[in-house]
Amino acid sequence: MQSVTKISVLLMLIFAFSFADVINVPADHPTIQAGINAAVNGDTVLVADGTYIENINFLGKAITVASHYLVDADTSHISATVIDGSQPSNPDSGSVVYFIAGEDTNSVLSGFTITGGSGTMTEFTNQGVVYPIRAGGGILCYESGARISANVIMNNNVPVFDLSCGGGVGVLADSSGAHVRIDSNKIISNSINSGYLNWGSGVELYGNGTITNNNISSNSSDAIAQAHGAIHCWADLTPGFVLIKDNHITHNEVNGNEAFGGGITIDPGINASVIGNDVSDNVLNGTNGIGGGIYVRRTTGAILIDGNKLTNNMINNSNDAWGGGISLWADDPATNTNILITNNLVSGNQAKEGAGIYSRRSKANIINNTIVNNTATIQGGAILVRDSAIATVMNSILWGNNALNGSQIYLSGGVANVAYSDVQGGWSGDGNIDADPQFEDTSAFYLAGGSPCIDAGDPGENFSDPEDPANPGFALWPAMGGVRNDMGAYGGPGSRKIVVGIKELPSSVENLPNDFLLAQNYPNPFNPSTT
Repeated sequence: MQSVTKISVLLMLIFAFSFADVINVPADHPTIQAGINAAVNGDTVLVADGTYIENINFLGKAITVASHYLVDADTSHISATVIDGSQPSNPDSGSVVYFIAGEDTNSVLSGFTITGGSGTMTEFTNQGVVYPIRAGGGILCYESGARISANVIMNNNVPVFDLSCGGGVGVLADSSGAHVRIDSNKIISNSINSGYLNWGSGVELYGNGTITNNNISSNSSDAIAQAHGAIHCWADLTPGFVLIKDNHITHNEVNGNEAFGGGITIDPGINASVIGNDVSDNVLNGTNGIGGGIYVRRTTGAILIDGNKLTNNMINNSNDAWGGGISLWADDPATNTNILITNNLVSGNQAKEGAGIYSRRSKANIINNTIVNNTATIQGGAILVRDSAIATVMNSILWGNNALNGSQIYLSGGVANVAYSDVQGGWSGDGNIDADPQFEDTSAFYLAGGSPCIDAGDPGENFSDPEDPANPGFALWPAMGGVRNDMGAYGGPGSRKIVVGIKELPSSVENLPNDFLLAQNYPNPFNPSTT
């Protein structure tokens, strides 16, 4: 059997060589762009260590452009292979890398440091109106897809213009329906500046895409009017879907008269799943601030916020500061009606109102969350529900939060239906308790063995904890006790260890996803077809 397998692999490699090439830079061509020019679909442009002062364009080709990290998974190649876009031939075309000719995820950029970009003057259409914008400091995807994997995207700056977006990566692909995959990158120390409005100091995604396993940190946005934080996602012409998963989104800063979404902003037009991210230590500075960690605004899509760590996000404002951890904001009662918030740790966030979760004219199910030690200087330490909003709170722990009014829950024209939850000071509702949850620690807030929150959640089977296969009838850690729901972030069917950071880059090429194995489709392992 092994001999048959080896023969099959050999035949596959021979077939691949017949249809694709490896183009070496600078051995075969002196510049990366010259290598791209010579490539055809299925080829790999393999770039040796060095600094390349150029701005490159994929020209619509389904190729992989990569450093030698692709060959040996040595991460030192990423820092040693630099594309510096600081000297563009046209100052209005200052993005370092371009996907602007109908590319898709078979066009791959991997293993570089991308730096020195200043974005590109272009335009986008929203609700039938065409707007000029400067976009994509490091990378611009315009009506095109891409896979952007295992790069360091840093020190790119989109300079002052009325509208600007995407300090690290700018994706304007709404009308094309293209998909962009951004995974396993460090997107750090990028910035956007605008005279009026900006979005996405780290990543702007206008359309469809996945943002997974990235470190998106220390990016900044500044605007006279409205500034948005590290990740901004939305769509207009085509219903979008966005997955934001397993990212480390920290220490990003937003400065503007109105400062929004320090970590993530979900705007209209998309369905979004925000899963397993560490969204921490982000700061909003401005006259008005909304959503220090996550901001969901006026969307008609289905929104899932699940298994995230939202800690120590802060809104510093002189007037209004709403939603230190999560803010749900709607004006129209037909928007923000399908929001599920489950199994999150929301801790140490600060705002004037709704330090943990703030909900305005929105409908949200808030199930199996631990909301602790948040501070509101005015009202709603854990949760604030206002202006006809409806919050259904189940199987959750609200403890140790502080505010002048409503340290745990504050209602201002809204409704909170609370059941099977541990609320400090008490709250009416089936199965609610008022008892010290007895946390094992004050970092992850796991429950200690004697916690009254164990097996105290909703007894319905659809809320049960996962069963330990080695101990039938008992919960699988981090859930505890029997399989009845535990209150807090570690109970219920979605029980799992809350993320504390991103996964490491693959230690070897063999650890790349199976459909991207180097041996499978050499010399372009990211392309499922080498023809």
